[in-house]
Amino acid sequence: MNFRRLLVSSSLAAILVIGVAAQSNFHRSEQDLEITYWLQDPATHQFKISHDFTLSRVGQKYAHSFVRAGSAVNPDSKMFNADTGKELKTYTVTGKEVNDLKYYPNPTAPDSVVVQGDLDHAIAEGESVRIRVEETYTDAVGYTMNSDELIWKRTLGRPLNLVTLPAGWMLTSLNVPAIISLDSEGRTLLRFTNIRNGDIDVTIRAKHRPAAAKPVS
Repeated sequence: MNFRRLLVSSSLAAILVIGVAAQSNFHRSEQDLEITYWLQDPATHQFKISHDFTLSRVGQKYAHSFVRAGSAVNPDSKMFNADTGKELKTYTVTGKEVNDLKYYPNPTAPDSVVVQGDLDHAIAEGESVRIRVEETYTDAVGYTMNSDELIWKRTLGRPLNLVTLPAGWMLTSLNVPAIISLDSEGRTLLRFTNIRNGDIDVTIRAKHRPAAAKPVS
C-alpha cells in the first residue's frame, strides 16, 4: 500500500511539473542541477543547450561553461546575468587558461574548449551572481540519421535533464525511462531524472510524424 501511495504521489508530481511548464513559454532552470536540450534538424547535427548556475567565489571575474569533448560549440554562445538580464561579453578560451585562474578544485583538460563570460566586477564577500548559459553544439557522432530515423546519443549527468525533439518529430525508441509530454509548441518533451551517482547513457530515436490525412470532400 505504501508503494502504491508513492507511485500516485510521483505521478501527481510529474503532472504538476508538466502543467507548470506548459503555462509559460519562458524557460528557466531554477537550480544548478538542471539542463535543457533542444534538438535541431538532424541534418545539421546540432542541438541547443541552456543551463543556469550560481557563482559565489570571492574575487571571481569570469563565468565558465565547459564544452564536452566530441562536441563543437558554435560561436553564437551567450551568457547572461540572470539577476539583471544583462548579456555578458562571451568568447572561448582554452582549458589551460581556465586552470591558470585556479577557480575550480578539479582542473580541466588543458587543450579543451571553454566558453567564458566577463562579469561586470569581481564577486565580493557575501555576493552571488546567477548565470544563464545558452549554447549551440554540433556533434556529428552523437547526433545522426539512420535512414529516416534520427538518433541522439549522450551521457546525462545532471539530476534533471530535459530534451525536446525537433518540431514534427515523434519518439520511436528510448533506452531509459523518461516522462514524455508535449511542450507549448506541440514538440515532444522528454524529462530524464537521474538518481545515480554517475551518468546515464541515453539513446533517443525518432521519426517524422505522418502527415495528417486530408478530409474527404
